[in-house]
Amino acid sequence: MDMLAWFISELLEIFTILVLANAILSWFVFGTQNSVVRQLYWWTSRVVDPVLGPIRNALGPMTRNLGIDISPFVLIILLQFLRRILW
Repeated sequence: MDMLAWFISELLEIFTILVLANAILSWFVFGTQNSVVRQLYWWTSRVVDPVLGPIRNALGPMTRNLGIDISPFVLIILLQFLRRILW
């Protein structure tokens, strides 16, 4: 079971990095013509958005007027909590 917990923990860490990369890339993607940035954002969005969608829907009524998407922050906290549970 230790090996399985380690593997899942590593997958959660990789997913956390993808969420962070997607959030950072979202700041730049609309202001650049750089195709590498756009492709990286597209790829990370395809991986991350299915998980962020339900969080965005749940937070929508509370954060609608803030003008900022805090769903990646909430997801990273949840992922780190899951990693702590495994270890």
